[in-house]
Amino acid sequence: MNFRNLQYFLAAAEEKNITHAARKLYISQQSLSGHIAKLEEELGVALFERGPELKLTYAGERLALLARQICSLEREIQREAGEISDRRRGRLRLGVSYTCGRALLPVLLPAFCQAHPLVEISLMEGNYRQLNEWLRRGEIDVLIGYMPIDVPGAQVSVMLRERLFLACPRRFSDTVFGGDEQALRKAREEGTDLRLFAGQPFILLKSGNRIRAMLDAYAGTLGFLPQVLLETENIETALALAQQGMGVTVYPELFLRALHADEGGEGSSLDFFPLPGEGSMGALAVAFMESGYRAPAVLDFIALCRQRSSLWGL
Repeated sequence: MNFRNLQYFLAAAEEKNITHAARKLYISQQSLSGHIAKLEEELGVALFERGPELKLTYAGERLALLARQICSLEREIQREAGEISDRRRGRLRLGVSYTCGRALLPVLLPAFCQAHPLVEISLMEGNYRQLNEWLRRGEIDVLIGYMPIDVPGAQVSVMLRERLFLACPRRFSDTVFGGDEQALRKAREEGTDLRLFAGQPFILLKSGNRIRAMLDAYAGTLGFLPQVLLETENIETALALAQQGMGVTVYPELFLRALHADEGGEGSSLDFFPLPGEGSMGALAVAFMESGYRAPAVLDFIALCRQRSSLWGL
């Protein structure tokens, strides 16, 4: 059964006259009668009672009811397909690490939604391992997270590189630097030796988080083992506890900017010290699978990520 036969049948059913229906469809009466005959043969029922006036049989009445619904759905399919093709409608399944969402999504999503108001966004947040697995299984279209992204067949573009900072309660800073304002100022500007904080309590992200893995690798090169007070999945929880003076934590540079912290100013309860050296540098990337279909809206989001990466200037 094809849509044309249904459409021609429906026109004849509504006009109740083959001549009028054929004229409306810009086809011959013979052609219209042939389409209706094919439909009757396919269904095995008579659809019209032929006579001076064209009249639907019971089977014709039932088919006309369903045909209207089918043709309405066909028009809806054509409309949605056109909107998808024109990038007006679609779906974006976005995977973001727990630690990236706060800093990146307020920059990316408002601009994307303004350009694509009808695109449905499905947001999945997870740790490094979860994100890689979701991308590998095709459960997300785009991944934004820390390098490395270990998914065979994925195309990866680095968005920015950033440094890790120590977020240290002021009373701990005073203990470490002994009230030496010059040394404290230099540490804020140029960085500090992580080993100076031996004996201070640390509040860290749990294993499986890429920032934690970066810190562990960095500390390992220094032969330093943090004294861990507690671990959390949420970087904002770690920062909030540090602000209450419970311990030292690690905070990425991009998130520090998003926080609008004063980086050691008088209004802050924390000192922020960059960790020097390449080992404290991390790369944030956008990734997607090279194979398979990618909707136009997904391609637009990937392009937006690449364009916006220059705005952070890290």
